[in-house]
Amino acid sequence: MAIFNRQELRLDRNETIYIEVHTAYPASPENTRLLICNSLDLSANGIRAQIDEKLPTNAIYQLAVELHKTGERLHLVGQVKWLSDADDGEGFYIGLSFFESDDTDIERWKTYIANELEDKGELS
Repeated sequence: MAIFNRQELRLDRNETIYIEVHTAYPASPENTRLLICNSLDLSANGIRAQIDEKLPTNAIYQLAVELHKTGERLHLVGQVKWLSDADDGEGFYIGLSFFESDDTDIERWKTYIANELEDKGELS
């Protein structure tokens, strides 16, 4: 596995991620599909996940993260920072970095991560 620059605390979590992928003409709903994948770890500013297909680096996507603990779906905007082949040969690892963006759940996301890290004893 590639070495990744870790600048913040991470939680090992398997959450479901829904990434809106557009084809052809993005503004048309019939050209939108969801790429469903699972996280490997989470941080306040991003996610590392395993996906089945390549996504272009620097591309920006709307996505939702379904939190298994609460059943809640948080809507976020993320940019593909890196992509590498998965160790098991099944798809790819992807790093998504979140944007501070209006009309998203970024503040709720950051609060959730902070609370989970505190519960785990990682924050004092």
